[in-house]
Amino acid sequence: MTNGFRSKLLWMHTWTGITVGIAMLLFAVTGTLLAIRAPIDDVLMSAMTRTAPCSQPLPVQVLVDSARAQVPSSKPKAIEIRNDPAASIAVEFANDDYVYLDACSGRALGVQNEYGGVTGTMDWLHRFHFLENGRLVAGVFNLAILLAIVIGGLILWWPRSRASLRAGLTYNRNLPRTARLLSLHRAAGAYAVILLLLLTITALPISFDWAKSILASVTSSSVAAPKAPKNEAKGSGKVSLDDLRSQIAAEMPGASKVTINLPKKAGDSIRVEVIEAGAPHVQAKSYLYFDAVSGKVLKRIPYATDLPLGRKVYLYFLVLHMGLVGGLPYQLALMLCSLLVPVQYYSGVVAYFRRRPKAREATLPLRLVSRHQETPSIVVLEFEHAKGGPLPPFSAGAHIDLHLDGGIIRQYSLCNPPGETHRYVIAVQRAEQSRGGSRLIHETCPEGTILQASLPRNHFELVHEAQESLLVAGGIGITPILCMAERLAATSSQFTLHYCFRHPSEAAFLERLSASSFASKVVLHESAAGNRLDIGAMLDALPRTTQIYVCGPNSLNDSLFEEARAKGWAEDHLHREYFVASQFDTSADRPFEICVASTGAVIEVAADQTALDALLQHGFDIPSSCSQGTCGTCLTRVLEGEVEHRDMLFSNEERARNDQFTPCCSRARSDKLILDL
Repeated sequence: MTNGFRSKLLWMHTWTGITVGIAMLLFAVTGTLLAIRAPIDDVLMSAMTRTAPCSQPLPVQVLVDSARAQVPSSKPKAIEIRNDPAASIAVEFANDDYVYLDACSGRALGVQNEYGGVTGTMDWLHRFHFLENGRLVAGVFNLAILLAIVIGGLILWWPRSRASLRAGLTYNRNLPRTARLLSLHRAAGAYAVILLLLLTITALPISFDWAKSILASVTSSSVAAPKAPKNEAKGSGKVSLDDLRSQIAAEMPGASKVTINLPKKAGDSIRVEVIEAGAPHVQAKSYLYFDAVSGKVLKRIPYATDLPLGRKVYLYFLVLHMGLVGGLPYQLALMLCSLLVPVQYYSGVVAYFRRRPKAREATLPLRLVSRHQETPSIVVLEFEHAKGGPLPPFSAGAHIDLHLDGGIIRQYSLCNPPGETHRYVIAVQRAEQSRGGSRLIHETCPEGTILQASLPRNHFELVHEAQESLLVAGGIGITPILCMAERLAATSSQFTLHYCFRHPSEAAFLERLSASSFASKVVLHESAAGNRLDIGAMLDALPRTTQIYVCGPNSLNDSLFEEARAKGWAEDHLHREYFVASQFDTSADRPFEICVASTGAVIEVAADQTALDALLQHGFDIPSSCSQGTCGTCLTRVLEGEVEHRDMLFSNEERARNDQFTPCCSRARSDKLILDL
């Protein structure tokens, strides 16, 4: 599965589940009772459906007349007769009312609408009868559920290894709460998916004519009920219902259930549906058609021999969907499947909103309005909003991500005064070993160029309540430090700025520093002239409560922090910004596993492979930029496991929390990490 396809499928599965999942919940809740409707109706409706055994039933017409007295506003539609002396006779009316009668006395035992009572109401809701064109609406929802939730979920769940299979089939209650919910979601779905597939597929021909057409094409036969012939006899007379009953018994003896459908209009024949003895299921109907005038048999279609295959398959789909085949074990399985759907909905939706997944960061269009060469190797770029208007505000030390050609994303510190909202200013030094970013900016970004940029973000914040601050910049590291100095000067804070460079021709913003209101607080260190920074002497002149900020080459950063720690500075007083990551010894790296909480997928990360590369290879869409742990673009939440941090983002306190991970560079100390992806 490709990265892009999986991302789109996960989005579709998630949002179909959140939205159409409401309809799925309705199907499931109502289906829970409908799966065992027969035994429920046997209990709830026994006073209407069961009577004392009757050996001499009244004439059928007498019973129909008795039923008509109970529902005078509607016409009789059908008569249901069961081959059970203790069963009542039911007369169905055009308004879907059923009148249940004692066959011997003609006494009405009760009136129940097809969609009344407990199970009837569930059926009414399940079929969306409360909506106009409810059958079609229910079908559309069912199709969305089949494609996006059931099949889509199965594809996303599908294990890539034996370990993934075990994780996908097991509910791990020992996980943290979000991962525990996702584990429940996967396991419940795995055990329900086969029946959910069956239920959604068998519902399609019930809802859609095109599905019936496909079924008819596959079976090369008709799916519809057999077409009724017209009466042959002429005249206004009509056959006696009791004579008709006798003929039915002669034609198909021993039938367990007979339904006589009365003609809707003159000229229509009488259709009789018969469930013969030994029928494979309760919808395995044989058909008899009688002349409504003479009583002559016009057509005889036994289920076993003459009913088209397409019709048989359609009826079998019907009983599979309704739980009317397989007996109580299948009904209980359907009921359990229906009960698992609310579990899946709750676990999936709550886990999704609890996760607060890292969304694709919003971008804003910037137009390059001016550029000038600050030094032979440093260019200063000024941007405005491409659509006009103010830009989002930023704080001292903040940076933006610029999206360059070829999918390259690079981070650049903002070096104009914080608080300005009409422009963003950055300075970019052309790197000799450029990975593409600085070269593109120096060579292919003329004025007028429009680039997408992230909103400003800050991993290098000032501690504004500090009594005194020390700012140290090396080379192009002056960019965030200059912004900090201007902010501290604006708030009348105590600070000193030390700026280290090899030669003035390579140093940015010297004129701006000399013209600033805080020029007296700036100390320049030109190494080519022998004026190197004496870190020890600089620190000895400062109280240990001073907040120290440094941005420059790693050698400068490391030396300053090593000396400050030795002289008693606390870690929370030391702040650094990185341009490149420190080098780590990778000779002892070992493989580990990543478990993706949302899918249960278990991914092997080789000793010589980054976690980011392994995730990308397995189709997980992880945004990334620096590949060194300095920008935070790929930052991922950790649910379980111990991280070996190799990033340059987190403080010791943040690392101790062990809840975030940069897969581009960091690894696992434990054998497995469970990530919130």
